[in-house]
Amino acid sequence: MPSSTLDRGSLDWGWRLAALWTGLLAGPVVWAALLETNYALSYVACEQRRTWMLHLSTAVAILLIALAALWLARAAPPLGDDGEPSIDPGETAVLRARFMVIGGLALCLWFTLVILATEIPVLVLHPCTP
Repeated sequence: MPSSTLDRGSLDWGWRLAALWTGLLAGPVVWAALLETNYALSYVACEQRRTWMLHLSTAVAILLIALAALWLARAAPPLGDDGEPSIDPGETAVLRARFMVIGGLALCLWFTLVILATEIPVLVLHPCTP
């Protein structure tokens, strides 16, 4: 088993590893936080007959996802020649990082669309609509 003696190529890049995981998880976590925030704020919006705080929470959520996507894009490893498959731990770590960047940016884009879709009822319905 020659693969069991290989050094595992970890992404020991400091801030890059944090940026990769933050960009990958930012979309779902921010969307879930927005969902809970809007649920709590809907009672306040009903009492005040104003929805500005719901719109503000949506804008903050989109801003947070955009910042995470920007940080993720800055952490992307440089493009190189990926012609032949390799068992070199450094090269496979770079390939995994590229995969995380592509997946993270796709998730950020997807959850931005989901957040915009959750804004539609706030725009259309009155605050106290059952």
